[in-house]
Amino acid sequence: LAEYNNQLQKIISEGRKFLGDLISQCKTLEEAKLLLSHDYLLNHYALGYETTEWAYPRLDEACLSKHKELVTHDFSQRIFRENWLKSTKLKNVKSGVIQKIIIGCILCPLYILFYLFGYLPMKSFGSLDCNGNLQFEAKLKRFPVLSDLFFHFSVPVNRCISDFSSHLLFILFLLLTMINPNDEEKVLDVNWYDALLVIWAMGFSVKCSKQAFHFLKNFFFSGSMYQSAHQKRSLQGVRDVYNVLQFLCSILILLGKMFKFVGFDCSFSLDSERIYSWPFEKDNPQDYCDNSFLKTGYTLIGLGATVCILNLLHFFEFNSYFGPIILSMRQTAHDIMKVLTTFLVFLIAFSVGLHFSLKFSNMYCEGEYEKIIERQKYSDGEFNCTQSIVQTKLTGFVLEDNVNHFRDFKEAIKTCFWSLFDPGHPEVIGCTEGPPRHLGMFLWASYQVVNVVIMMNLLIALMNATIAGIQEDKITEWRFARTQIWRKYFDHYKICHLPVPFNVPEMMMSLVLRMIKRKNRGGNVEAGVGKQTEESQKEYLKLVSKLCGRYIHMKNRHAEKKANIS
Repeated sequence: LAEYNNQLQKIISEGRKFLGDLISQCKTLEEAKLLLSHDYLLNHYALGYETTEWAYPRLDEACLSKHKELVTHDFSQRIFRENWLKSTKLKNVKSGVIQKIIIGCILCPLYILFYLFGYLPMKSFGSLDCNGNLQFEAKLKRFPVLSDLFFHFSVPVNRCISDFSSHLLFILFLLLTMINPNDEEKVLDVNWYDALLVIWAMGFSVKCSKQAFHFLKNFFFSGSMYQSAHQKRSLQGVRDVYNVLQFLCSILILLGKMFKFVGFDCSFSLDSERIYSWPFEKDNPQDYCDNSFLKTGYTLIGLGATVCILNLLHFFEFNSYFGPIILSMRQTAHDIMKVLTTFLVFLIAFSVGLHFSLKFSNMYCEGEYEKIIERQKYSDGEFNCTQSIVQTKLTGFVLEDNVNHFRDFKEAIKTCFWSLFDPGHPEVIGCTEGPPRHLGMFLWASYQVVNVVIMMNLLIALMNATIAGIQEDKITEWRFARTQIWRKYFDHYKICHLPVPFNVPEMMMSLVLRMIKRKNRGGNVEAGVGKQTEESQKEYLKLVSKLCGRYIHMKNRHAEKKANIS
């Protein structure tokens, strides 16, 4: 209930503060690991889809509930980093990123072969679980090169670097497609970079679709015991804007390629010498209309390229300098969406009012009627757009034109929207006279006051407050955002370890192995968190008792200090 929301939030904040104080009482990393590795309420959370395959589900829960104090604590960050590097030795990853990218590209075929036909089958059939993994890894340590080849894609940081390399290759193929250096005249040729661009786009779309499938499966068919809480919490898995952008980018590029192929005026011939090329009548894209499938395809690919390049900001969040800046941009985007929702109501309201007030005016300014007639010709398709250069007398209405912008409803909405970036301009009313002009001027002036005085200043105030809140504790905010990215690469059945486009054969291989395992052994093959032993639980209870004693002692000392000061 809303009446008890404040009390509930107070209890939650006090509980979080207590847990943060409790982990601060740990003197060693081993104590912190023991404290964070036990959680008896995992069934209550009902978030199997969101919980990664490691020994610290409590940290997963803290990430999902945005318990930033616990996630960004030094002990927690050390645990996250050890799992990120699969090593207890701290080292600077940034200094060797370029070297890892180069080595990864050179040895990529070997890494993939060892993973598909070595690591993946052994893991699927239980040969690399728990102690078996440690024993096998210890044996391979005598052969460092072989160990690196075998366990390369089991390390989250290596998976992240391979994803970054794959994304850079995707952008490279986009640029080559734009330049098209191997284009042959009057031949619809499929160049190697065109084919690779489609393969990469399909790989990204399959990767994002798999994650969406697992989310929907978990959202609708899991957590029946606490269904409402489960569904509310599960929605946090969809909030990764970078995955949404990546899926949108790949779909736009695939659609653009399809529109380009359909849009060309092809004349297929069975006698063609090459299978991958077909003759077609018009090789120059300028010979096609602006509303043709061909130019629509180019537009979709351009939009997809923009989204793809912007998605590089995802990897900038790893940097301590750029991370807080990108985080501020993401948070201010939420403020923009809030204000934009309110702005749309004002936009539609004033556009409708101005349109009804001025659409019947028969007073035309100089040159206004000719522009309207020219627009009607274009909309009726009277232009011959099958030539290289199309000369038209079409001139758009600009805000500075002394013409009535509100005769057409679409033009009214466009005028009201673009005036947001260039306020004023009472000449948009045109040469209308009488009450329509006076009422129209009043509506236009009211709309300008709402935009300039209220909406823009409100947006600036919200953005300033958001940025100030992030900058006030930017290290904590950046650490939390970076940890969320780390978790995406931790072991989980919903992710593919190999980079695009090799995630597709990995999915096929995993499906075959799961079918073989189900046929031979039966039962559920899903991975999960192992049960804690009775001895481990006793150690955990002893540690909690010890930490509570330290916590009480700390509170007593603080109380004595306050009493002495007063």
